[in-house]
Amino acid sequence: MELSPSQKTSIRYQFEVFCKKVIRGERCDYLRQVLRRAEQEVSFSDMPFDTLLRIGMSDDYPSSHYVFETQGHQISIADERLGEALSQIESAGRNLLLLAYFLNLNDQEIGALLGIPRSTIQRRR
Repeated sequence: MELSPSQKTSIRYQFEVFCKKVIRGERCDYLRQVLRRAEQEVSFSDMPFDTLLRIGMSDDYPSSHYVFETQGHQISIADERLGEALSQIESAGRNLLLLAYFLNLNDQEIGALLGIPRSTIQRRR
């Protein structure tokens, strides 16, 4: 049984109306889902910095650190420029800087540890 051209046109229009209803429904479902997600999500730019530090992760590999040893202490430095600068300083001066600035020892404590007068430590530093 062959459909007449007017019947074919009628069926095409009915199908078109049905498709538009389905698409409109899908659009509404999508917008509801986006709104629901927006209520639960927070943009990283809106988060406090301390929260970002807690949830964030940083890759830190010991092989990329400069490790210096002085007076039985191993001091690891992650900053490449600082590590390179310290490695270019002579051993005695480097040890003095490491003890003073990384182990927070004062001149008198460093002098006692190295067996050098405090005034010499102060002058070298």
